[in-house]
Amino acid sequence: MIAVEDRIYRVVSDVMGVPVTEIVDESSPDTIEAWESLSHINLVLALEAEFGISLTPEDVLEMLSVGLIKTILKEKVAA
Repeated sequence: MIAVEDRIYRVVSDVMGVPVTEIVDESSPDTIEAWESLSHINLVLALEAEFGISLTPEDVLEMLSVGLIKTILKEKVAA
């Protein structure tokens, strides 16, 4: 089974068009040029599909970096 972290990195890479090797916990809209409002929504939808979960509006607003996304998704996947 692929680790949650690896799956998140792959989805971020696919949606943002950035090589997975460039994705780190500090990756955010400040460091990835393609990460803007529409791509953020596409990222949320892709993550929901990948993990079979639903994210709340609060979750979506808190997803300000890959590290925060990992924290939120690990809680959701464990629930």
